Amino acid sequence: MGYTSGAKIIYDIIDEICAALIASSGGYWSNGDATWTTTTKTAENGRRCMKYTNGAEVIYWAFEISNVQNTWYTAQYGRGIVITASATWDSGTHTYPVSNQSTYIPFEAHTTTNSVDLATLQCTYYLWVEAAGFVLMFKPESSGNTEQNSIFLVIERNANKEYSDGYSNFYLMTLGNIWGCLYSGGYDIALNSKYNWRCILRPFAYQYPNTSGSRYSSGSNGYGVSYVPSPGYYAFKSAGNGKVYYVKPIINNQSNQLSPIFQAELWFPWSESIGLVDGDVIAIEGQTTKFLCKSLDSPDSTSRLLYAIKYVA
Repeated sequence: MGYTSGAKIIYDIIDEICAALIASSGGYWSNGDATWTTTTKTAENGRRCMKYTNGAEVIYWAFEISNVQNTWYTAQYGRGIVITASATWDSGTHTYPVSNQSTYIPFEAHTTTNSVDLATLQCTYYLWVEAAGFVLMFKPESSGNTEQNSIFLVIERNANKEYSDGYSNFYLMTLGNIWGCLYSGGYDIALNSKYNWRCILRPFAYQYPNTSGSRYSSGSNGYGVSYVPSPGYYAFKSAGNGKVYYVKPIINNQSNQLSPIFQAELWFPWSESIGLVDGDVIAIEGQTTKFLCKSLDSPDSTSRLLYAIKYVA
């Protein structure tokens, strides 16, 4: 639990996350299905299931590493991670029910055949894990694929909801440095396919995008996560007093900016060329908490993910 970084294959990164969640304070996280392991690293056999229990609140998070070529967008062949949230689990068939929310994260993408092996592909990663969830940024090594994405991924629970809504206290957000995310429904696969890249899951209020052909970029403001008051102006270092000013991302209960339910605590976006640079550590006044600024491009694009992730509790 806490902050780690290094270089590992994606299977080992997922295992590290799961182990840290189980070891986190409160005893809320447990192994949701002992048959789900990463021992076999072919096709979609490498997988993990985490169960979160907090009183009456129960949610399952399933991680499937898709080490097989999938058509997920027009002329795009991906390999990556499928993450599925569900309220129940079938212990007989060892899988999630039909009713669920999911996202596909094809960080390895190619316009022709995608033959990279995720069992050997190294990813440089930066990770924070605690009882409330985790935030992860990672960059794959160059593989020869034409459109490799570096990835930002957070699964976070906030106990301080603004109002009772009958839904879980969790959200998921994921973005890539090249596209942000591209929703492929209406192009090559069915709208309800698990091989759609949805950047936001708010179990079980909504998921976004959920209409064909939608796109959400890493600089977008809205669609369920907002950074008011300045849509394009994130955390920056003041030239006057040297302090950093930032806004915690606001998580909404629908895909708009009008239904705030809580604010993110594990991350926030920051801006380049306004005093901050990659590797800066931001200390929060009056707290021990610190955040690490990370800037990730990828082997195929100089476009960067700019997020500060929790670094010290």
